[in-house]
Order: sequence, then structure tokens, then C-alpha cells
Amino acid sequence: MPRLIHFFIKPTHINFIGVRRIAFVISLLMCIVSIVSISTKGLNLGIDFRGGVLMEVQADKTIDMKELRSKLEHLNVDLQPVGENGTEVLITALGKGSNEQEQMKVTKDVRSILGEEYSFRRVEMVGPRVGEELIHNCVLAVILAGVMITVYVWTRFEWEFALGTMLSLIHDIIIAVGLFSVFQLDFDMTIIAGIMTLAGFSVNDTIVSYDRMRENLSKYRKMPIEEMINKTTNEMLPRTLLTGMSTIIMLVIMLFLGGSVLQGFALMMLWGILVGTYSSIYIAMPVLLYLDIRKTMESHEVVNPFGNVE
Repeated sequence: MPRLIHFFIKPTHINFIGVRRIAFVISLLMCIVSIVSISTKGLNLGIDFRGGVLMEVQADKTIDMKELRSKLEHLNVDLQPVGENGTEVLITALGKGSNEQEQMKVTKDVRSILGEEYSFRRVEMVGPRVGEELIHNCVLAVILAGVMITVYVWTRFEWEFALGTMLSLIHDIIIAVGLFSVFQLDFDMTIIAGIMTLAGFSVNDTIVSYDRMRENLSKYRKMPIEEMINKTTNEMLPRTLLTGMSTIIMLVIMLFLGGSVLQGFALMMLWGILVGTYSSIYIAMPVLLYLDIRKTMESHEVVNPFGNVE
């Protein structure tokens, strides 16, 4: 165990900035694949956004999924087994019914076909108009969160840091959403919550690295900017690894034990942490190299808090 801890906290001397062009190509490819997939395949929107009827039913004995699908085939509904005992099924009729009466009819038909052998643990009905409003509000929430984060970083640091944060955040969100589009995973309100949480995690990691970078720029004024970026990134790497690993352990447990409701959220966060850590190192930091951050810092006459210059 001490050796494992030492692996995460020992000093490193990795040349991150030296492979920035390869990282840029990888990021560009992932973004292109994500954007093309979102544009062509779209997202597999859940009942929260598309509207429809959702029913969670339970039987006293193990459910024969083939037989159940045969019974409900003419209703054009989707069936998904839930739980570990094989006695629970999630029945969804996405986009069914433009009004409450039609949705009630779908629910009544399912109840009459299944009979008393099944108990209905949960029934939800969402109208199409509610789904459209949710899509609009969620997109607006993500955009506003990104803008407010950028404004905060701009007021806290220099504009170069704000631009790097914004590019890193856009990169993370596009690739995270792209995963759900490429593999057509269920996209519902819990995924939106995952995106918002991911944005906060990613920006926090970037801001902490930027704060150390700003500190080093004041302390080592003669050090080449490429060496400065590598030094800062290596100094922050143990903190990034320890924070990321502790969160990943929790999310892995949630992914396998949290049930179907939390699986999407856990998967979004797991993928987002990996992408967010990558972007903090290979997007947010290299951007400072091209924006000539040292010149800006010197023009603002940053006070050296350490009292020594290298």
C-alpha cells in the first residue's frame, strides 16, 4: 500500500507539451466523430424529452420476456428487464399520445393485457410539449453554466485563462455527449445532471492548474514557457490522479450497484472525468503557449508573492 501511494505522489518529469500536436489531433478526431454522430444519428432521448408512458411492473415469478413481448407486440412498446431477480420489467411507449387521454388508453391497454399477474410499481406520463420545454431548458442551462464559468475565470484570472477554460469545457461536453450519440445510450434528465456535474469537475481541475501556473509565472520569470507548462502540469499531476481515482472508484460502484436509474449518470461522469482530466492537461495548458500568457502577465505587472525570481 505505501508503494501504491508513493506512485501517485512521487514527482514526475513528463514532457506533456512535447506531444501536444498529437493530443490536438486526437481531440479533433473525437470532436468530429461526436459532432457528426449527433448531427446524423442524434440522441436516444428518453421519456423525459420525447414524452410518452413509462410503466415499471413486477411479477411474482420470473418473467418470460419472449412471451411478454408477444403479448404487447401490437402496442409497439419497448421492454427492458430491471433488477437481478428477473421479476421486474420496464415498459416504455416513447412519443405515445399527444394528450392525456391517449396516454391513459395506452396504460389501460397494458393493464388489461397483463392482468392481475403483474403489479404496477410505477406509472409516469409525460406530454410532448413538456418534453420540448425540457430540451430547451436543459440546453439553455448548459450554455448559461458555460458562460458564467468563463466570466468567473475571466474576472479571477486573465482572459487567456478564461479562453483556455472555455475551450476545454466545450471539448469535454461535445465528447461526453458524443459517447451517448455514437452508442445510442439512453439520454434523459439524469444525463443532463451528469453533464452539469462534469462541467464543474472539469473546470475545477483546470482552475487549480491555472492557479499554480500563474504562481509559477511570477516565481520563475526567466524559465521558457514550454518548460513552465511542463513543470506546472507535473506538479499538479499527483493531485489530479488522487482526486480522479477517488471519484472513479465511487462511480464504478454506482455504475454496477446503483441500478438502471443511476447507470447513465455514472457512465457520463466516468467518461467525463477521463476526458476532463485529458483536456486539462492537453487542451487548457497548451493554449497558454499560443496566447503568450507571459507577455500578458508582465504587462499587468503581477506582484511576485515569493520574493525571488529565477
